[in-house]
Order: sequence, then structure tokens, then C-alpha cells
Amino acid sequence: MAAQWGKEADTISERHKKVSFFLIIFFSIVKINIGAIMSVKSIGPVILFFSLAESLTLPRAPQPEDYLNVTQKFLESNIRDVTTVAFVQFVQKATYEEITGLVKQMIQYRDKCMADMQQPECSQLAIYVMQDIICGVKELSDKYGLSECCTKDTSDRRLCFFQYKSADVNFLAPFQVPDPEKVCQEYAEDQEAFLNQYIYEIVRQNPFGFAPTLLSAAATYKEVISRCCQEKNKRECFHLKAMPITNGLKERTAYQKNTCGVLMKHGPKVLKFLKVVEFSQKFPKIDFKELGILLEDMNFLFDECCEGDVVQCFRNEAKIINYICSKPDSISSKIRDCCQLTIPQRGECIINSENDDKPKDLSPRAERFTEGDDVCQRLHEDKENFQTEFLYEYSRRHPELPFSVHLRIGVMYENLLERCCKTENPKECYGQAEEEFQKVTAKSQDLIKTECGYFQNLGEEGFLNQCLLSITKKAPQLPHQELISHSKKLASSFAKCCPLGEEEQFACVDNMVSLTIGEICGINKNRTINPGVDNCCKSSYAFSPMCFKDLTTDETYTSSAFLPELFTFDLTLCQEKEEQQNKRRELIVHLLQQKPLLGVEQVMQLLSDFSKMINCCEVEERGTCFKEEHSKLYNKIETVLRT
Repeated sequence: MAAQWGKEADTISERHKKVSFFLIIFFSIVKINIGAIMSVKSIGPVILFFSLAESLTLPRAPQPEDYLNVTQKFLESNIRDVTTVAFVQFVQKATYEEITGLVKQMIQYRDKCMADMQQPECSQLAIYVMQDIICGVKELSDKYGLSECCTKDTSDRRLCFFQYKSADVNFLAPFQVPDPEKVCQEYAEDQEAFLNQYIYEIVRQNPFGFAPTLLSAAATYKEVISRCCQEKNKRECFHLKAMPITNGLKERTAYQKNTCGVLMKHGPKVLKFLKVVEFSQKFPKIDFKELGILLEDMNFLFDECCEGDVVQCFRNEAKIINYICSKPDSISSKIRDCCQLTIPQRGECIINSENDDKPKDLSPRAERFTEGDDVCQRLHEDKENFQTEFLYEYSRRHPELPFSVHLRIGVMYENLLERCCKTENPKECYGQAEEEFQKVTAKSQDLIKTECGYFQNLGEEGFLNQCLLSITKKAPQLPHQELISHSKKLASSFAKCCPLGEEEQFACVDNMVSLTIGEICGINKNRTINPGVDNCCKSSYAFSPMCFKDLTTDETYTSSAFLPELFTFDLTLCQEKEEQQNKRRELIVHLLQQKPLLGVEQVMQLLSDFSKMINCCEVEERGTCFKEEHSKLYNKIETVLRT
């Protein structure tokens, strides 16, 4: 049943233990002399940075370059930046000076092992060494709440460090493009130090981003600086070229965080099915066997990247990218230019590349799954592989459909077969599957059309207010900053997607809404909001968007006592338009958090009264006007909330 697509108990750390055990067995079977390997001068820091936890699933297909050597060289030449990413993600609130101290210790450790690789500690994985260094600075681990993690053994500790990561970065000011003249001066004085501090800042803003993505953004920013510092109008150049890097990075890391959330909350099987859809849509020419090879190695990639093992994350991504680049004819012809780029930019280029064209001989329908005589037999022989192959065949035929729709179709198809294969004429029963698929698609598409209609009528700010109303009623326990952030992302998604053509609009909106739901659900299993939201987050991933849509006001919520300070305003609001907008949004949240059952009409009337108060900023006697309108607004709010 659909439970097959739900949660699995296998945690990341448990999977890591299995990998480690397999490698011990592997190396004992082939009788490799580990000590001899360590002593080979050409290997250098391979043991330190690559250790023995290499994924061995990809066959030795012809590679354009030796991925191991190329990746090793990149890691070695960028050790300061690579370790900065790791340390900042482990200790998000640490100052740049504190991070620099940790990085310095890591480089000293590397130098020590380079001098004598026979030392026992030099065979550790880099992630364990880094966490040892953090725990070794007791004031630091105590200061930032990591003492509990430091008491655990290595495998449990890495999961503990991961669970202590926080998506809440409100302790930081939003990243701003700095003064161009100052940027160019600091960059000219010390390029390496300047870019390392830039990495520190963007990693703090994106604690769940994968290291290759973060360092790719830094490399792109370096190119922008080099170009813009040569321009006469530096400010305009930075505005046009630097802000897209920041915005693109936010989108990519939000997607990566959601991916890790799927793995943590729903297990590797659900993540596998999601990746089947994504790969099949992007590479519709790939055959099922090659897709299986990539999927096997993806398991290792997300285990390591999600837990913050930056070194293994780089290595596993490099392996996958090299395999893809070695087969442009059978996987994708649209990535050739990407494959010419250097680490880590080629990986980001491939991810952001457009979907390849469907094979010309690909039939419109996957007949073997809806008309074949052996469907029930194949289902019972190897259910998971059968489900995987169905998603592969259906997704490559329908790149226009959102990920969640494919997963819902997969669940529906599984349930249909469970029922049909028990009847006297299974083929006649599952022969109706295509019609059912179309119903699932039409229902979801109609919903997106309706929402885009609302967006066009309300405008972005009006739509954002409606999102705030809806989300706050469903999850009033969340902090107002988080509720506003989710609503802004939803409104921004609709602003980006709704103007697109019908097919593009559908996938664009649905996929981005799924990311926002992932943000609400959070990445760790122990996150709890209220029974309704928790149920949507922990049950079927495929149906979570529909589950959220059907949620109403949370009836378990107990509002706090009336707080006058939340509804008290003064003339400082007249100074900045942006602050007026922020206060208007906060007002919506605070009203509903005080009284969740408040009607939409009542909220909108109070917003109208708030606008009258703000209009006083434009009149001559604004002090008197503001005081009068504020008094009226406050009295109305108090009356509404106390009745």
C-alpha cells in the first residue's frame, strides 16, 4: 500500500554504519595493505580527506578525467574554504574569528599527517576530525550548545551535530551587497581572505546548503568582483550581477534542505522515488539500468551531504558528475558545455541545465504498465523495482508535471494494482489506470490555475496577505518572522510562476509550493507544531500539499493574553515604507495569534484602519492625525480581541 512510499526507520547514521562495515569487509577480502597505501607519497592526504569510505557502486566506466585526483587537488588547494564551510555549518553562530581558529587547527592537523601518515589519528574521516576539533575547544562547544553532542561516539555524534543545526537564521541581518568601492579595495588587498569571509557569510545564511553549491556560488562571485571592479559604474554592475547569485543560492539550498528533510522524515525509499522522477525528467534518454547506477550512488551522496561531511559530499558528487559527463550520448546531449567547467561549477551547471529532449521513438503512453499481461506478476516479484521502473517510464514521458504529482500518481497506481491483482480480470481493472492518472493531474492543475487567478486579482502584496492569513490560522504556534517568511516565499513563487505558459506554470508553482511546505515541516524528525500540521508533515510526502490545503484553523491552539505592545505604533513608522509594510504583515499575524478564529473580513477592516493611520504620515499635522487614528485602531483591536 501507500505505506511503502512513507517513512522508513533507517536513519542516516545507521546507513553510514552499514557502509563502514561493508568497507571493512571489502578491504579484508582483497587484502589491501592499508599501511602501505598510507606510505605512498603520491597519495598524500588521500587518507585524511578521502579515507576509506569511498562509494564503490559506480562501475569503472570511461571517465574524461580521473575524478579522484581532480577532486583531491581541488580539496587540497581549497582546504581553507572547504573546512570553513564545514565548521560554519556545525557552529552557525560562531564569529569569523572563532571559525578561523578552528580552520587553522584543521590545517595544522593536515600538515602533521602529511609529515607522518603512520599516526593512528591520520586515518580518520575528515568530518570526525573537524568535530573532534570543535569538541576540543570546550568553551566553544559549551557556548554554542554542542556539549551534548561531544559526549557521543563518532557515528551518533555526526547525527547529533546535524540535528542541532537550525534553519532559523534570524540572528543574522539579511545578506546585502556591500559598498562596491570597499569591496574592490578589500578584494585587491587580499583576495583569498576576502572570499573566505564571503563564504563564511553565505554559509551562515544557508546552513543546510551542500558544500559544492556554496563554493560554486563563491567562485561565481569572484568572477563578478573581477569584472565589476573594472567597470566605471561599479554599483550598477554589482546590483545586476551579485544579487542573482544570492537569490539563486537561496533557491538551490532551499531545495537541498528539502531533500534532506525528505530523507530524514520519510526515509531513503521516498527520496529514491523523488530522485527517479527528477532524473527521468531531466535525462529522458537515460536507460533504466544507467538510472539504477546513478540512484545507488545518490544514496551515499545525500547521506554525506546532509550530515555536513563536506569532503565526502564533494567526492560523491564528483563521481556522479563524471559518470554523467562520460555518457553524453546516452544520458544527455545538453550538458557538454557544463562538463568542460571545473569543480564545483560543472555540477551546478548540470543541475541548472534544461531538460534533455525526449527520445523521438518514446511512445506517448507507458503501455506495459497499463496494458501488459504480466503486470501483477512483475509487481509481486520485485515490488520496489517495479514501482521505480513505473515512475521512470511515466516521468520521462511527462516532464511537464510537478514532482509531487508524479509521486501521487505512483501511490495511486500502487493502490490500484493492489486492488486489481486480487480480481478475476486484473488487466481489465488496471487498464483504466491512464484515466485515473489524468484525473490526478487535472485536479492538481485546476487548483494551480485557481490560485494563479487569485494571485492575478490580488497582486503580490494582496496575495501575500492571504497567505499570511491562511498559514497563521493553520500554524499559529510559529514565530511571526517565520510565518511572514513562508508567506513571502509563496507570494514570490506565484509571482515568478503564474506569468508562465500553462504547462510551465503548473510544475513551477507546485514544485516551489512543495519547497515551502518542506520549510514549514523542517528537516528534523523531532520538529512539532500542532497535530494537524505534524500529521501532514509526517504522513505521505506525495500528498502533503493536498493535506496542507485541507487544513483549517488549529483548534488545539491556546492564544496568549492580550499584549498591548504588539498593537502600539508611533511616528517612527513614517520614516521607512519597508517598515510600514513589515508592521502591516506583523499585525495580521499578531491578530490571528491572539484570536485564530478571527474572520478574514475583520482582519481586512483592521488593516484598512492601519492604512488610514499610515496615511497620516503624508499630511501637514501628522502628529495629531497619527495619534487620533492610532487611538481608533487600538480601541478597535482591543474590542475585537476581547470579545
